[in-house]
Amino acid sequence: MSAGPEGLLIGFRDAPDELIPWQDLARAQHVHTGAAFHRLALEGKPALRWIGRWHRHFWRAFSQYLHQQHEPDFAVQLQRIETAVRQGYVRSSTWSQLQAQAAALLQHRDAALVQAPARPDLRYQRLGRIASGDPQLLQRYREHYLSRQQTRHRTLFDQIERLPLTPSQQRACITLDDNNLVLAGAGSGKTSTLIGRAAYLIASDQAEPQDILLLAFGRQAADEMQQRLQQRLGIKLDATTFHALGQRIITAVEGRRPRISPFAEDDAKLGSWVASQFEALLETPEYRRELIAYLLRFRFPADSPFDFATQNEHQRFVRSNGVCTLSDSVDDAAGEEIQSSAAGVIADWLWSQGINYRYRPAGIYSLAPPQTPATAQGTIQPMLLVPDFYLPAQDICIDLLLLDRDEDSPAWIEPAAYQRALDALRHADTANGQRRIELQFHQQQDGSLIDDLARQLSERGVVAQPKTDPQILARLQDGAQLQPLCDLLTQMLRSYRTLQPDAVELRARIDASPGSQQLEQALRLLQPLHSAYRAELAAHDEIDFDDMIAKALEYVEQGRFASPWQHILVDEFQDISALRARLIRALRDAVPGAALFAVGDDWQSIYRFTGSDVGLTTDFAGFFGPASISALDQTFRFNSSIGELASRFVLRNPAQLPKQLHSQTQVETPAVSLLAHRSREPAKDAGVLERALEVISQRFAAAGGASCTVMIMARNRFSLPDSARLAFLQRRFGQLQLQSRTLHAAKGREADYAIILGLESGKYGFPAERRLHPVQDALLPGGETYPHAEERRLFYVALTRARHRVYLVYNSTRPSCFVTELIADQYPIEQHEFEPAH
Repeated sequence: MSAGPEGLLIGFRDAPDELIPWQDLARAQHVHTGAAFHRLALEGKPALRWIGRWHRHFWRAFSQYLHQQHEPDFAVQLQRIETAVRQGYVRSSTWSQLQAQAAALLQHRDAALVQAPARPDLRYQRLGRIASGDPQLLQRYREHYLSRQQTRHRTLFDQIERLPLTPSQQRACITLDDNNLVLAGAGSGKTSTLIGRAAYLIASDQAEPQDILLLAFGRQAADEMQQRLQQRLGIKLDATTFHALGQRIITAVEGRRPRISPFAEDDAKLGSWVASQFEALLETPEYRRELIAYLLRFRFPADSPFDFATQNEHQRFVRSNGVCTLSDSVDDAAGEEIQSSAAGVIADWLWSQGINYRYRPAGIYSLAPPQTPATAQGTIQPMLLVPDFYLPAQDICIDLLLLDRDEDSPAWIEPAAYQRALDALRHADTANGQRRIELQFHQQQDGSLIDDLARQLSERGVVAQPKTDPQILARLQDGAQLQPLCDLLTQMLRSYRTLQPDAVELRARIDASPGSQQLEQALRLLQPLHSAYRAELAAHDEIDFDDMIAKALEYVEQGRFASPWQHILVDEFQDISALRARLIRALRDAVPGAALFAVGDDWQSIYRFTGSDVGLTTDFAGFFGPASISALDQTFRFNSSIGELASRFVLRNPAQLPKQLHSQTQVETPAVSLLAHRSREPAKDAGVLERALEVISQRFAAAGGASCTVMIMARNRFSLPDSARLAFLQRRFGQLQLQSRTLHAAKGREADYAIILGLESGKYGFPAERRLHPVQDALLPGGETYPHAEERRLFYVALTRARHRVYLVYNSTRPSCFVTELIADQYPIEQHEFEPAH
């Protein structure tokens, strides 16, 4: 057997030698490799030959000649593949298909060879890179296409706006993957990019106007984009909102326009309806019993002392949330003040069982104060010198120990000293025959607190005389405890409708919630309200906005709605909810080759309370599949100093997507100033807000501008000047155009100067220390672990409203932690523009 240029010459026993041309050998797989021998199977021949692996010269020649036979096929296939990649932007799905084609071709060739050729040709190498999915090669193909398209459509990109689109905006318009995310920082021209995308698709003959769906969250934004396309480019394109889209899909399937419930847009009407249903349900013994069980156990905010750095912080939280018992042994209808929610639960249960108690009475224990400090601050706290509860009729003490499941104490208590005090108490208990019950704080969270207390009291022969449900309900009403629960159920109804969970998802949320038992009991209270709500809608043949999205999604997934859209463009994507994202994905999947183009900024995701999920942006590809992610890297709004500070601040949260945002206006000095005060109401104090406006007036006069806008912002509406005060300020500073907005309402707007009020610590400060109710929190998109994650993004939004300068007005006696961070971490801020407050 020998290999030559014409083919393989084989000698068979008792038969003449035969020459097999290489083209015949190349058509099928003939070589089977082994450890010592390789087997050459010749189809239709009388025998098989075995050739040792050590015949390297033969196998080298065999592989080389066979490879040369495959070369023309390589050339044809490579040309076909490269023609495909030059026809347009190489999508992720296209690249996967080309990988598979190249791999199959090489696999066929490799199966026929024993060893790769010593010097493979360029075509073979290129096919190998494609088969491996080489990301650098893919990027090269894409860059080539982007460059050609930018040149070809330069005139279009120059006329979309008054100024030409930036290179990054142009590239975002051209990038046409299956899924595309454009990260558009504040003031970077996201609307221009959306308009440019639609115009480019039409100009490049990749779409007709009717092939494009342009989605916005508000009617005003949709109208603005529609008008700009029409007026500047002469393109008639239908821009719509998610609700209008849902309505269109339902109308197309059902043949009639759905009627929208008045509850959909009027929170007050929904609240009134829930209140009436709630009152009716209270007349039923079963619901009343469920409600009482819930309130006796969960009406207080969770306040584990292990979550606070000091005892003072813990007590401040308890006081600010008004933790008071139902006990009617005190004059105040709101009940007695208590030092923890766990103690409040015990007190309410004892009261409901008709067991008389005294809360933290002195003179029960005969222990002397310890000589060593029991707290990290070095001052003794008499926590173990008095019982938490004393039952005089039974002479029983109840101690709620500051211990977790691992028998550890909070950070603000020295563990050894606490344990010594506890040992002394237990010793005195034994010596004096004192009847004590020990409970631990962690039992409130795991749900065993009251069950354990009831068991221990029963073992000691305590007989309860439970109050009737009407008695308990009357006391709850006297203490104004029913209205907050009614309000919570209204919020839960909204969130539940937005979430639209199935049984599996709901179970998963319950199991994942730190307060799973509270959530489960609250959902039992919600269930009859939700059933009544659905019946109310059905009785009037109405739907709400959540129904609209859910029903539209169902029709698309069932194939009952034929989507006409090849390209789906979405504005403000960071505000997307899971249900809306599922609708977008279903519309994309309904049309072969359809592409998604989303523009948003995870740094400006501030609407979790309405159901928006920042995770759909930060993990865009995880939900929608392989994607191309672009970033608009230039802002036209604020200067470099504001941009540097704002970007650095928001990126302290590592979950935010990193991007560089360059400002068109470069400055060398800080453009964020601090104004300290000690006023309780800075919006009304002439010594605070006027000082900032006077400085702005001076800066405006020095610059010689024609007009100057000032946006006054705050986290909460009550921190802003009222209309009369704003009118007074406008008259006094007539050269300034003043506007007043909450931070959420300020998103999407801009001004020359910004003043941010309310930068103080506390329940209603900024960042807000007021926590979401755990039940409400569990029904919203997944929370974030970084402290004040959404509030930090809200501060970024506030900072980036100003073109020239931002004034941070903060309370120096209780400053916001955001202000203290700016100072402590040496952000580029101006601290001396104002004289110190007196």
